[in-house]
Amino acid sequence: MSFNDHINGLFDVKMQLPEYLRKVAQHYFEAENAVKQDIRTKEQFEQRRENLRAYFLSAIGGLPKEKTPLHAICTGETERESYSIRNIIFQSQPGVYVTGNLYMPKVRSGKVPVVIFTCGHVETAKAYPYYQKVCIDLVQNGFAVFSVDPISQGERMQYYDKEIGRNLVRWHTEHTYHGLQCELAGSNVIRYFVWDLIRTIDYLCTLPEIDETKIGMTGNSGGGIQTTYMMMVDDRLQAAVPCTYITSREIYMKAGHSQDGEQILYGAISEGLNFDDYLTFFAPKPVMIGAVESDFFLLEGTSEAYERARKIYGLYGCEENVSLGLVKGTHEYNDDLRETAVNWFIKYLKGEPRTYVTDRSMMVEDKQTLQCTASGQVLAEFDDARTIHDLTVQFMQEHRAQRSVGNPALFKERVKSWLNMPQYKGPIYPKIFRKDHIDNPNHLKSDIHYEYLFFFSEPDIFVTGIYVSAAGKQSDLCTIFMHDEGVNHIFKENDLINQLLRDGDVFAFDPRGMGTVQCRPVNPRPFYEMFGTEYKLNCDAIMMRMTLAGLRVYDILRACDYIKQHHPGKRIRLAGKGISALYALLAAVAEDAADSLYLENMPASFEEIVSERYFKYDARFHLPDVLNYFDIPDLLEHVSHKQITRFHSPDVGNIIWW
Repeated sequence: MSFNDHINGLFDVKMQLPEYLRKVAQHYFEAENAVKQDIRTKEQFEQRRENLRAYFLSAIGGLPKEKTPLHAICTGETERESYSIRNIIFQSQPGVYVTGNLYMPKVRSGKVPVVIFTCGHVETAKAYPYYQKVCIDLVQNGFAVFSVDPISQGERMQYYDKEIGRNLVRWHTEHTYHGLQCELAGSNVIRYFVWDLIRTIDYLCTLPEIDETKIGMTGNSGGGIQTTYMMMVDDRLQAAVPCTYITSREIYMKAGHSQDGEQILYGAISEGLNFDDYLTFFAPKPVMIGAVESDFFLLEGTSEAYERARKIYGLYGCEENVSLGLVKGTHEYNDDLRETAVNWFIKYLKGEPRTYVTDRSMMVEDKQTLQCTASGQVLAEFDDARTIHDLTVQFMQEHRAQRSVGNPALFKERVKSWLNMPQYKGPIYPKIFRKDHIDNPNHLKSDIHYEYLFFFSEPDIFVTGIYVSAAGKQSDLCTIFMHDEGVNHIFKENDLINQLLRDGDVFAFDPRGMGTVQCRPVNPRPFYEMFGTEYKLNCDAIMMRMTLAGLRVYDILRACDYIKQHHPGKRIRLAGKGISALYALLAAVAEDAADSLYLENMPASFEEIVSERYFKYDARFHLPDVLNYFDIPDLLEHVSHKQITRFHSPDVGNIIWW
């Protein structure tokens, strides 16, 4: 009495959603390629570059407007034979404490060039041995080096509780955890990474030892990400080596791995911002792509980005200023990559021959030596320390949009604009492939009929449903019901379904990616958890200014079309349980498709999620910029003239009724 796998063996729907997203993305990749093929002059390129820079800054919520005092302090210094290491703390914003190690060569003739080292995704950040070795090699070659703890790494954990002395959110997930709140509020955690590094340059420019005309930056993985973003926004950088990150978005879509929150830009694919653009934002200044042969940021994309960048650098007559430093190895700033990068900086920041050979057995410092705070965490050290969550709440309050529903027509258009749904409106041809019935249940006193069907919501997207009706009962109402677990779950919701049947027919419906049309996992992580399949596919959609929520709302509206076309004259009630209730509410607002609503266990408010420091994470809540358009109470106000039943069932666990 339920759907079986592959729509009862009729069709394979297990990859339709990933394939759909790849097909939409391919349209954008082809358009991007056509634009880039047409660039013939520096003027054409620079106009596009400025447009992309404006898009990028808008996508991250802009940057803080005021550069507040840094209040930099040195909390300790370690002397080594040829260099010293200063432990530095400064405030990038009031109460936002940045920790870092400043490596300074002892032998100096005048001001020295400086390289900022941006750390990748490792918990110890600046104390990680591979990263220390890059800094030591550089300082021994006459560079000052500043290695910075990024947000949520090293001494800057954002969910550290000093009362119990540990983190309450695992460090690696913090970027995406508070990143979700940033997205809802209309910003991106990227803005805080970038601002910390802008203020890092500000700090370095206050030091008399530093040549502020010779500033470089490098880092791998997450540090490569930070380096590329800084290449876009701060003209004071004069040389850069982003490592083990540069690929292409098209190759990324094929590879299918998940990315952290700071890698996902709302609209990046649809706007045409690709990895080669990160490089050419820097043109004509020198940049080297640091790459390893066996990276999960696939080399096929790296090679493509490099060739595209060479074309742009050619417009400036300096193709030699962009290079590919390719070495053997896996995803790491390894010995060979370190040697290649150091020699590159020697050439482009010092103008000297590239002859340095690294010491592969060098000794590094222990974590405590490089620690800037006595406690090991800024949240334990400073009573006035502020977290990214604090900044996000402040951002939400300062940028609170006027979301009045006083003009229903304008509010409806605002909701539809954010949903950005497909426009296909072809006829629906349902395929009814099975019928069942239950004889005379006592509580309804009539037979129950089930029709199992599917149809194309739009080309290439199958959706499924079970049409349930009571024999001999005439009604002009049909309830379209969605459940987070899918249509098969209605057989575990007998009381609810029977309640709905008392008023009329019920069409239990699965929009794309849910229930019987849920795709197979694209990675081994739990489906709805951080970095799992739902997260990964929603991130793909987000980079095309879509969301899985918007696509599912479209499918629900197509279910309404099915009822109108094949059960004419019936009024429609939209019903949902869980996040599906939110989808039902959005459909009711977007097209005024329902006369009434039943909403069970629906989330209360996006603003509430942002306001709470600790919230229950759900990958389905990555809904970028939504609070600039509406919140859930606004949606309810818009449909307040309709009959609405709201219910929140208690979480009673696995109770068995005997």
